Amino acid sequence: MEFVLIRHTACDIEPGVCYGRLDVPLRSSAAEDIERTLRSVPGVSAIFASPSQRCDRLARRLAQRDACELTLLPELRELDFGAWEGLHWNDVPRELSDRWADDPWNRAPPDGETEAQLFERVERAYHRIASCGVARIAIVAHGGPLRLMRCLILGLPASERWSWSIATGEAHRIAR
Repeated sequence: MEFVLIRHTACDIEPGVCYGRLDVPLRSSAAEDIERTLRSVPGVSAIFASPSQRCDRLARRLAQRDACELTLLPELRELDFGAWEGLHWNDVPRELSDRWADDPWNRAPPDGETEAQLFERVERAYHRIASCGVARIAIVAHGGPLRLMRCLILGLPASERWSWSIATGEAHRIAR
């Protein structure tokens, strides 16, 4: 079984704005960005994606290209930053962001979620995806969920999530 992890293309949002669950649009160059990304993606038999518009658009184009089924999974959404969604990071009180950054696995932004909660959702999605029974599966999602998905696929502890990153519009293949 091979997994193709694909991060959505670049968003049309001002640098420095906190967004996770916030459903931000893609840049005006999205169509070209998506086609560029898809050139690096082999044919797949199934696609699972975050329902966020920044993932959905790429996933639908891939499903069209490969004539395969697309399943949108809410479990693949990005971390929920709660009350900080849409704020400039500079507008988040430093004492709150520092406290959260010291232990994001166990601490959540106000009205948001912890990375441990994100991991629980991604793990549920992983079990569903891994049991679909096809040879090559694409997962179109966000940086946070894809880091954790990689750990699950490779059998790594979640603490290894920050040892790897994936840029917007990038695809990464993992054979298992």
